Amino acid sequence: MTVRKWTAASTGSALAAWVASCALLGLAACSSREPGTEAERLARGRALVHQMSARLAGAPAVSVTTTEVRDVVRRSGAKKEVSLTAIYTMRRPDRFHTRMTGGGGLESWYNGKTLTIAAHPHKVFAQARMPETIDRTLDALAERYDMALPMGDLFYGSPEHALLSDTTKGGYAGIDKVGDTPCAHLAFQDLGVDWDLWLPEKGDPLPRRFKVVQKSRAGRPVIDVTFTKWDLAPQTADEAFTPKVPADYEGIAVLQRAAAVKQATASPAGSSATK
Repeated sequence: MTVRKWTAASTGSALAAWVASCALLGLAACSSREPGTEAERLARGRALVHQMSARLAGAPAVSVTTTEVRDVVRRSGAKKEVSLTAIYTMRRPDRFHTRMTGGGGLESWYNGKTLTIAAHPHKVFAQARMPETIDRTLDALAERYDMALPMGDLFYGSPEHALLSDTTKGGYAGIDKVGDTPCAHLAFQDLGVDWDLWLPEKGDPLPRRFKVVQKSRAGRPVIDVTFTKWDLAPQTADEAFTPKVPADYEGIAVLQRAAAVKQATASPAGSSATK
């Protein structure tokens, strides 16, 4: 799920928030005083997200290993908790590979032209044309295919802009541990989503944990991700992003959202009828 779509309509307010975050970076880093008001907690939280965003955005390639707990909501409304491990590898601006163990056993490859997804336990795969960049592909997955990816927010060109908007509330919530690492715990609320982020109190500001509650979806599913290994200089040959689907896998269709299909198939003749 894309936590936030950064649209042109919100560019001005988002830019203002970015400038404010930059101005507060020194305060967040140098002040030992705990923020006491809602405004101070929000400002501290935005400043820490900005630091994380700048670190990730500055890396031409990223690889991260995770352990995850996800809610799967059935059509009946029943909710099942699924555990998995995953490795995400990205090379800007147009390469992505994901391999999951557990859950649906999914593997995906994006090469700047197409996205291929294989479900290994079921021996099926699907493929669809995609835009030419990771950012636009993440948008297309959310808008056209209703495949919003919470983890994807960290892989945008600016994670900060994907995560924060002018409607975001909350912010710095205190110090908490992830494993043995003391972390700044950030707790934010926005339209349709609550999300928490844990960033190391000292050292490299790379996330240690990310939790998302999808309030706008049936059953309010939760995704809780713990990051076990970051690599901001992985060796990424083109071959890593080339689909490797076994010959005996069956191809299946990728269904687009009805609204997206309707918009894409709107006839120019239909619009000219009103002239």
